[in-house]
Amino acid sequence: MPTEFLSAGAACSMSCTLTVPNDATTRWGFSALYGLLLVVSAGCQSSSTPEIHSESSPSKAVSGDLAPRDASPFSAAFRPSEQVVAPVTQEVTPEISARAQLLFVDQASERGLKFVWPDQPKPMTALEAFGAGCVVFDSDNDGWQDVLLIANPTPAFFRNEGGGRFQDRTEESGLQATAGHWTGGSIGDYDGDGLLDVLLTGYQKLALYKNLDGRRFRDETTSAGLDPANGGFWGASSGFMDLDRDGWVDLVILNYVVFGPETKKYCEYAHGIVSGCGPRSDLPEFGQIWRNTGTSSFQLIPAEQAMKQTHGVGMVLAFTDLDDDGLMDFYIGNDGVAADLLHNQGDFRFENMASIAGVATSDNGRPLSAMSADWADFDRDGRLDLFVTNWFDLSSALFQSLGNTLFVDCAKGTDIARITRNSLGFGSKWIDFDNDGWPDLLIANGHVNHNSAEIYGSGVPYRQPVQLLWNHLGQQFIDIVPQLGVDVQRPLVGRGCATADFDQDGRVDLLVVDFEGPVMLLMNQTDSRSHWLKLDLHSSTPNRFAYGARAVGKSGDRVWIADLSPTSSFLSSSDPRIHWGLGDITRLETLTIRWPSGAIQTLENVAVDQILRIEENRP
Repeated sequence: MPTEFLSAGAACSMSCTLTVPNDATTRWGFSALYGLLLVVSAGCQSSSTPEIHSESSPSKAVSGDLAPRDASPFSAAFRPSEQVVAPVTQEVTPEISARAQLLFVDQASERGLKFVWPDQPKPMTALEAFGAGCVVFDSDNDGWQDVLLIANPTPAFFRNEGGGRFQDRTEESGLQATAGHWTGGSIGDYDGDGLLDVLLTGYQKLALYKNLDGRRFRDETTSAGLDPANGGFWGASSGFMDLDRDGWVDLVILNYVVFGPETKKYCEYAHGIVSGCGPRSDLPEFGQIWRNTGTSSFQLIPAEQAMKQTHGVGMVLAFTDLDDDGLMDFYIGNDGVAADLLHNQGDFRFENMASIAGVATSDNGRPLSAMSADWADFDRDGRLDLFVTNWFDLSSALFQSLGNTLFVDCAKGTDIARITRNSLGFGSKWIDFDNDGWPDLLIANGHVNHNSAEIYGSGVPYRQPVQLLWNHLGQQFIDIVPQLGVDVQRPLVGRGCATADFDQDGRVDLLVVDFEGPVMLLMNQTDSRSHWLKLDLHSSTPNRFAYGARAVGKSGDRVWIADLSPTSSFLSSSDPRIHWGLGDITRLETLTIRWPSGAIQTLENVAVDQILRIEENRP
């Protein structure tokens, strides 16, 4: 988006100058222009905390069908307000609620999650510094979330034996991939048998593992129509999603840059100071979309039709339904060039609307080094917002949804810009630390140059601590790490991260990759009286885990919204179930699920503090 596009950090009294790209009057013309005018006229507003109500009658299920595709997609059930609102800019002086003593403790080793990524050779090439992700999923449907750590030469699989206690089951699992330089992982039930399968990406490597029985996996890459060499590409993030609503999860794979024998590996940043060259020294690679044929195989969709990636250099993938039409769209974060936002037109045709939507660049018009991205409704207005990490000294971005598929970067107004400016953010995840109803942020930080302090100054260390940003009423974020123990403050070469409630105590825990050190498992021991609800959705189609479902909960004027997808963060995947912190709410008045098939199912008077399994169109 142009630099002039409405900075959220601007004072309320200053006028806003909006520059609309030339293509704004084509497809998105009247809607986009009208939305922009509303932004100018609305003035600055802050999030409110509506009055809370609750009922106490038995749950009742109501089912229906989604409106026809040619009807307006902005239904009342899924679009709580049509009005375009101005970004949050109100100054606040927050204090962490006395109700909750925020506390995380690193318990990886004592819980059996014993794994260490070895030191990399110095100086490191870009490939060696790229890092790795992690995958959290319930491999055997026993209710306990297991862990797959991406590493070289092979990943490591840890089974959750119950209560958040882990055993290394790599050897018997069959997930000991062919030796290579592996980077990321994703999960999805590609054959519709009710078990989550695993995809691994890497440098000129790709592996699809079919889940046989919950404990054993078999390499089916070639039989599924995929290339074990990944076409010679450097694979980055990937994700499964039903993109054409045929009931089968398709596959998106991002690729990074050309890296081979002719690639310049090392650069001299100053006299005598040598480190790995950045991605601008290499030619970009572009991502791919693979259609699930429904026969346990995939078919490549031509790039000119589907993958409308402007510059390539893809790092992160995050799915959402931008306009509530039932077709899943996705954001692609690219390294140092404009981001992409692919709007699903149906039949595997996508329109890149990143510029007109306002997410192509940060508020100053500079591209992001977007290593990670994740969607959540941080201000609780019923619209999903987007957080994107960035290079140090540039600040991460927080794209607040204004409605009508328009966003504005409000990182300055929420203090995220100041907090993240001196860190290099990789993995990130929205998570409600204390279940107070306001989504908080986990950020895994770490530099890519081992001698970053020599190159950029003593204030730019290679190892950097995680950041845990507590959300104060959707208006301001506070890093709580300084008030936690030294185990949490430990500097890392942070890369991928994922979230899950590993011990099923209602508090979501954090898994973080230290690419040159032991894995970090931050168990959530927050003392909170707030309530929560976890949604375990199961579709009647081969898309068994309901990827792409939208859930909307309501109580009084309060709204919770989420699109189901495990894919986000850097090279990582999290527990696909939806977790909401509910604060003082003791029951949801309504819980509406729009299934990937288009069917709508509503539950009434839903109890809290439970893992709620919902099967499509079953009371």
